[in-house]
Amino acid sequence: ISSLGPLKFTHLLDLGGASGTWTIPFLRLNPEACATIFDQPDVIPMARRMMKKVGLASRVRLVPGSYLSDALPTGADLAWVSAIGHQNSRAQNRAMFAKVYAALAPGGRILIRDIVMDPSRTRPAGGALFAVNMLVATSGGGTFTFDELREDLSSAGFVKVKYLRRGEWMDSVVCATKP
Repeated sequence: ISSLGPLKFTHLLDLGGASGTWTIPFLRLNPEACATIFDQPDVIPMARRMMKKVGLASRVRLVPGSYLSDALPTGADLAWVSAIGHQNSRAQNRAMFAKVYAALAPGGRILIRDIVMDPSRTRPAGGALFAVNMLVATSGGGTFTFDELREDLSSAGFVKVKYLRRGEWMDSVVCATKP
């Protein structure tokens, strides 16, 4: 997280946050901030235990739901969408990005951590192989290029779409802003 530069925020929405693995470093870097973890109902008890164990329970709200069918909790100024996009089709990602856009406060940002392919779709090599896995294991998932992500984020209303980090695996981070 710290390698992404200063990430000032007051309220993090960790979409599909599971146990809070990413919420923890975000909150430790921003001691005045709070967070909302949004994930499937059966995952919430795991997140509750983890937040209690690391002493962050008072700063984290846990909200059960599915980003595919439910509205997202509102009011965050930073949304973390980590390793989710590759499970979805582009249409599903557009719908998810629209929900994140609606949930964010004006001026809020979305950070997407995933594999991001180059325009040839051959690099990074691990991403090309992973795309085959998504083809077999999901109904519409895959790996996407930066231009595809920019188009899908822009369709939801986001602006200033840029790379924060270009990685070789599932460590690329794309950022966009809600005006």
